[in-house]
Amino acid sequence: MRSRWLTIFLVAGLAAGGAYYYWQHHTDPKLDIQTVAAKKSDVRRVVSTSGAVSALISVDIGSQLSGNISEVNVDYSSEVKKDQVLARIEPSTFETRVRQGEAAVAVAKANVALQQAAVERAEANLHKAELDLHRAQELVTRGAGAQVTLDTALAAQQSGQADLDSAKANLENAKANVALNEATLDSARIDLERTYIRAPLDGVIIDRTVQVGQTVAASLSAPKLFTMAQDLSQVQIQAQVDEADIGQVTSDNTVTFTVDAYPDMKFEGKVEQIRLAPVSLANVVTYTVVIGADNPMGRLLPGMTANVEIVTGEHKDVVTVPNEALRFQPRGAVQEALVRVSSQPGALQLASDDRSARMLARLKDQLELSEQDLSKIKVALEAEFAAIKSAGPPGAGASQQDMRDQARMRVAKVLRAVLPADKYKKYEEMQRQRPTGPRRATLWTYENGALVPHDVRLGLADSSMTEVVQGLPEGAQVVTRVRELAP
Repeated sequence: MRSRWLTIFLVAGLAAGGAYYYWQHHTDPKLDIQTVAAKKSDVRRVVSTSGAVSALISVDIGSQLSGNISEVNVDYSSEVKKDQVLARIEPSTFETRVRQGEAAVAVAKANVALQQAAVERAEANLHKAELDLHRAQELVTRGAGAQVTLDTALAAQQSGQADLDSAKANLENAKANVALNEATLDSARIDLERTYIRAPLDGVIIDRTVQVGQTVAASLSAPKLFTMAQDLSQVQIQAQVDEADIGQVTSDNTVTFTVDAYPDMKFEGKVEQIRLAPVSLANVVTYTVVIGADNPMGRLLPGMTANVEIVTGEHKDVVTVPNEALRFQPRGAVQEALVRVSSQPGALQLASDDRSARMLARLKDQLELSEQDLSKIKVALEAEFAAIKSAGPPGAGASQQDMRDQARMRVAKVLRAVLPADKYKKYEEMQRQRPTGPRRATLWTYENGALVPHDVRLGLADSSMTEVVQGLPEGAQVVTRVRELAP
């Protein structure tokens, strides 16, 4: 009897263990479906970069002359006015040259007076020679004078004319010499004036590289003595934007930036210029974006590094979902079993007869198709998409974009087979020039024990959220992750 009961208990224990093992390994695993509600919020798309703060207009002030600095009248951060004397080069050498020039002009003017007197003397001599010639001609005519006397008078008259011409030429030369010496004097005076280093505009000195007694050598290029900024109430930032982001940036984009000196303060500016010249460094291509900003309290100093965010788009109070929801796709047999197949949109089919008719009408107009060609295309498209229908619905992991891409490939396949080569080439060109529409994606919600796909149109996106323009209501619980729990 005891052996019999022992056998019964053993068989019952084995049966219970087998049932438990079967339940553990053959029942569906539990799923942890994580969802987030679609909510209204602000979306702000930015391009992040950095650049150095600089004055709106800065000028390097140098010297065209060589010499020793005899005085310096300004220092760092000095506010100056236009034409104010900043420094002076020792002027004695240049003053001497001015005096030499003045003396040379005086000598040249005296020489002009001498040559003028010579011209007047030559005119008098010529007048006397002409009178003598006239008397000699009358005497010879009357037979009372000798021919030799006439010849001598004629030679005297010609000599007097030559002397007058020479005197006039010497006078013009003397006048030209006066002009030459006056030009030399003007040059000496200009050099003397250049010993004063003056401010070219109103502003503030931001750099000084010269001291009293320092020798300035300006043989090949003007040495820099001062750097001044016109007005620090406005500054600019030259930021480098990567070629991948430059397409989003346009003039008048709003900019916010911070500097390390004031980490808790945000400054605002605006994109003023996008320079077309590329900057290539270590195979990285960037473009210079010039940003203007106000600096009313003078906090921003030249040379500070600005951490810039260029706002390329901003939508307020729109429906948004986390970016994780866009990356979710059901995977694995258990998750795909939860997909509500009947909700799959027929993206591989022509959406409707109306949409099909619009596409065929567009092809007819743009490609100038005959009715015969149009009929061939319609029959071929119907056959192509009928084959897709017979293959059954797509897998749960197929995205709406994948299905649309496949539909476009099917249409291109039909047109390639039906159209002549020249018209198909025109169709390809039309497709390349066709503007890109809004981004589309598939979002999933968990409703009544099933994963339901939603074909949506997307708008702006930032680092964490994406705008949903169409296809999903506010408050919808979108799936971000599905995790199988251990049994």
